[in-house]
Amino acid sequence: MFIASSAAQAVARIEESIPYLVILSGTYQSWSQAFINRLRETVKPLGTTIVALTRSHEPTWSFQEEHPGIDGFLVEPISKDVLHLLVESAVAKTIL
Repeated sequence: MFIASSAAQAVARIEESIPYLVILSGTYQSWSQAFINRLRETVKPLGTTIVALTRSHEPTWSFQEEHPGIDGFLVEPISKDVLHLLVESAVAKTIL
């Protein structure tokens, strides 16, 4: 597990070791489509799950169609059980 402080840092780390799961955090405006496309191409061989973490109190919600390349959205706060199931699902997806 690692936490990246920038898009460039995230892609560089992911190119070193492709993860099963990527969780994007922050406002949806900070996930440029170019970044998501580059991320998706980088993790494509493994079939990595990419989800975005959003906050329930944000005034606007992003639609899935506005972010092709993201597999789904999670809403904070996220429980340990949900996170555990998400990790298990991401690992299983890469095995199939």
